[in-house]
Amino acid sequence: MTTPLVQIVAMVLAVLALIMGAYLLIIGKRPWRGGEDSKVAPRVRLLGLSYILVFGAAMVQIISQPQGVEAEALGGFMVLGGVIVIVVVLLEARASRLAGHEDRLDSRLKG
Repeated sequence: MTTPLVQIVAMVLAVLALIMGAYLLIIGKRPWRGGEDSKVAPRVRLLGLSYILVFGAAMVQIISQPQGVEAEALGGFMVLGGVIVIVVVLLEARASRLAGHEDRLDSRLKG
């Protein structure tokens, strides 16, 4: 009884993650930064793509329970999505560091 329940909960969470990934990919705005009206960064769309890859593959694995080559291919999609997340995090850290350097330079020039 617990295995089907765990699968249903996993499916619901994967569907929510897929919806979030589609939102990020299509609309491209981060809902956790509400007041930002600036141009959307491509890394946000990459994050949406990674959500779709990882959680879409997880949903297929939960539903069809593949074995062999098919399971390896789905695992590859999950790894690709994870690599995209790592790249997005690195790009976000780099962008925030550059913004911090620009802010310090602006404050030095003004003061």
